[in-house]
Amino acid sequence: MQVSANAGGLVFHFSSVKKMSSDLLAAAPLGQGVVYKRQIDSEWTESNEGLPHQTHINRLQVYVDRLYACSNKGLFYNEDGLWNSTELAVGCYQYKEFGEVGLAGTSCGLWFTEGAEWHLMMRSDLIVYDFLYLPQYVVLGTNEGISILDRLTTTWMNFKYGSAVTSLAVSHGRIIGATEHGDLLVGNQRGGFERYRMGNTFIFSVVTRDDEVYACSDRGLYRVSRIGNQISLMALKIGVQVTDVDVDDQHLYIATLFEGVQQLERS
Repeated sequence: MQVSANAGGLVFHFSSVKKMSSDLLAAAPLGQGVVYKRQIDSEWTESNEGLPHQTHINRLQVYVDRLYACSNKGLFYNEDGLWNSTELAVGCYQYKEFGEVGLAGTSCGLWFTEGAEWHLMMRSDLIVYDFLYLPQYVVLGTNEGISILDRLTTTWMNFKYGSAVTSLAVSHGRIIGATEHGDLLVGNQRGGFERYRMGNTFIFSVVTRDDEVYACSDRGLYRVSRIGNQISLMALKIGVQVTDVDVDDQHLYIATLFEGVQQLERS
C-alpha cells in the first residue's frame, strides 16, 4: 500500500465504503481501485497491488474483517495488503456469505462456492446486480427488472420494468429495489410491485445495515421507514450525493460523489 499521489483527486467520487476494524475504513473511488484510511488520519492510502489494470470496483463487502471487491474483472479478496482472485473471473456486482457458502451476482447469473471452485447456480441469461437469499424465495435484481424463485415450487416470477434493478432490500416485510433510472420499486403485497419516483430525487441504491434499510440518493441519505401501510423516507443527511453507507455502533459512514467519505452520529 502507498499514500496516494493524487490525494486531492481522492476527496470525491466514492462509490462504496466499508467500516472494517475498530478504526479502519475502506472505500472505492470511482475507477481508482481501493483506498484505506484510519479514522483519525486525513490521508487515504491506496491498496491496488494484485488488482488488474483498469479495475472498476462495483461494491465492497466485508466478512470476518476480510475485504472483498466486486469488480468488472471479477471478485477479489484482500489479504495482508495484497489482492487475490477468488477465481470468479466474470464481472461481479454483489457478494454475500451464508455460513460456508458464498454467492455472487455476476454478468452471467448467480454463482456459488463452498470452497475454491465456483459453480453457476441460476439464470446465466441475466445480469444479476443484487440478490436476496430468503427462506422461501431467491430474489434477483437484474438487467430486466426483478426475478423471484419460489424455492418450494421451483417456479419463477419475472417482473420486467424496462430498466435494471441494481439493489434490493427487505423493509417492513416488503421487497424494495432501486432501478438504474433512480426509481424505487416497492412490493405491493398483492404479488407485484409499485414504482415510485420521489420528486426529482434519484435513488442510487438501497442498503441494509443492522436491520435498517437506507436509501442513498443524489439529494442525501434517507432511512426507509413506514407510515401506516406506506413506505416512507426519513432524511438523515441532506445536500450531498450519497452512493453508499455503512455503520458501526456509534456512526454512519457515507460515501459521496463530491464530498468524500463523511461520518455521522448514529441516532
